[in-house]
Amino acid sequence: MRIFVTGAEGQLGSEICRISKHDNFGTYLENYEALNNTTYVQLDITNRMLVFETIKKIKPEWIIHCAALTNVDLCEVQRDATWSVNVEGTRNIADASKAAGAKVLYVSTDYVFDGKKGMYKEDDKPNPLNYYGKTKLEGEKIVQSLKDSIVVRSSVMFSRDKPNFLLWVLNKLKEDEIGIVTDQINSPTLNTELAECILKLIEMDVTGVYHTAGDERISRFDFARKIAEAFGFDKSMIKPIKTEQLNQIARRPVDASLDISKVKSLGINFSNIKAALEKLKEQMKVME
Repeated sequence: MRIFVTGAEGQLGSEICRISKHDNFGTYLENYEALNNTTYVQLDITNRMLVFETIKKIKPEWIIHCAALTNVDLCEVQRDATWSVNVEGTRNIADASKAAGAKVLYVSTDYVFDGKKGMYKEDDKPNPLNYYGKTKLEGEKIVQSLKDSIVVRSSVMFSRDKPNFLLWVLNKLKEDEIGIVTDQINSPTLNTELAECILKLIEMDVTGVYHTAGDERISRFDFARKIAEAFGFDKSMIKPIKTEQLNQIARRPVDASLDISKVKSLGINFSNIKAALEKLKEQMKVME
């Protein structure tokens, strides 16, 4: 199967390309790690004409759309750029896929929810609190208008070698104590497991919305403490704080955790935090 991965330099797109046994094509903007099993094309998804030309030339069966602006606070202040990439870029991908007869899997986020209840199911009504979440929801609507599409929503992705919350915590713990919020709850997700899940979904040729995230509801504070324990740091170096103390630009949902029972019913499983961290440590040993 020929697949086309947008954002192939990111922590999810790069892992999909790394483990995929298919005929892989991937986009990059800059600072990407080339893999021998992937053909790369430089592509700005906001360039509509170039998106159409590229997809027409590659003729993929599936487009896995990972590319997005994801810095939540930056998205709040740079709204034009965020809309251009997350909404119009997605529209370009969707329209070009339709013209080329390709199917689309769109990677979305738990931030499409307002966080008032937690353990959200796929049919719960989205109500994003911040601009990032709003643009990702608009992207979902665009992709869902296609005949054959998949939307996956994930949460707090972490990985061994790309900027993410876990590596930030580890780097900070090398220096001093850190304050982590106790009132933001998610379902942290190991990038390798999400990549495996996405490939399984397109191979199964399903359609619809799926919550694809780690199998544990946990606060950022408790997640950070488990990270510290797993990597041999003193967890007492992590101090509890409240969201209001961070003065974050964009509002965050209090509990955006995801119910993953639908994807589990397909035989696709995700690890709890302890097991995911053990997997990550093994991956890091291989890199050494």
